[in-house]
Amino acid sequence: MTESQSYSSYNAMGLHLRRMVATAVFLALYLVVRTLTTGYVPLFGAQGARVGVHGVFTIMPAILFGPWYGAVASGLGDMLGHFANPTPGGPPWLWQMTVILTIGGFVRGWVWRLLRGRSTQGTRIVIVVLTGLFLIFGSISAIQLRLDGIGRGFYDEIDDPSAVDVSGMGIISRMVISRTQNTADPTTNVWSRIVEFVYAPLIASGLGILLLGLDFVLSKRLSRQERYMPYLRGGSYRSIEQKSLMEVIAPPWNGSVLPVAVTIVLVSLMVNTSNSVLLWAYAMPAWGAFPFMYIWLPRVLIALLNSIVNVFIAVMLLGVCYRQPHMRRVVG
Repeated sequence: MTESQSYSSYNAMGLHLRRMVATAVFLALYLVVRTLTTGYVPLFGAQGARVGVHGVFTIMPAILFGPWYGAVASGLGDMLGHFANPTPGGPPWLWQMTVILTIGGFVRGWVWRLLRGRSTQGTRIVIVVLTGLFLIFGSISAIQLRLDGIGRGFYDEIDDPSAVDVSGMGIISRMVISRTQNTADPTTNVWSRIVEFVYAPLIASGLGILLLGLDFVLSKRLSRQERYMPYLRGGSYRSIEQKSLMEVIAPPWNGSVLPVAVTIVLVSLMVNTSNSVLLWAYAMPAWGAFPFMYIWLPRVLIALLNSIVNVFIAVMLLGVCYRQPHMRRVVG
């Protein structure tokens, strides 16, 4: 090994060590804030969801240092947090949930690397188009089902659901009825199909509006303060003279808010949905008596509220970190 290779290896080890120390600091902050400020929302006789701002401290390692640090912070945070402050009335520690959170931390780091330096305008256009499509589909489904008289209690006064004639119904109504009339519990299943065709697309469109709203509010506020724009000035990089291949594939953060919002909100929903399935099907027997949507919808709304707060805090913390020379040297 040459002297230059040895020096490069030493620098790499020092870089990883500094990132590990910073991750440990974020993890300690996570445990303290989780213990002191966490609240719980009851759901069907149990603690249904945790409310607090502690999650941002396991999000930051994924954003600042990369997927592996995000995975370690999220996994250790869940395991240590449970034993330090167990959820009263909640389930015991579940290794499956820790695995889900670990994977979520890893995915969050990669999503951030893919989005952080991309064109904000292009991302906005994609979100606007998807939001419009979901909104149109959900609205058309709701109108068609209402015109055909299909609602939650559609089968209540029907003696033989399998004999329902769908020939005069619209295409959405026919799909809903044909998928439920021959099942063991048509009443519950028709509600689940209504949620899939109406409420899920409308929630997805609301999520798009939420992301665009966060981008508008925070970008308008932070654009007045150039210290939150760590790399761009006049359209050119000011702190990087020559970009490496990695910076071309995954450009550094350009100060835009939308990648932060998309990364935090989407991965949070993915993790929350996976955990909801685990709790509903395995860990919380009392919840199994209810349709999954009854469990998922309240939990996902709480996750959205937590994510909104986390986006605000993460943007502020990113600005602080990028203003510190010693932190800029270890950012991935």
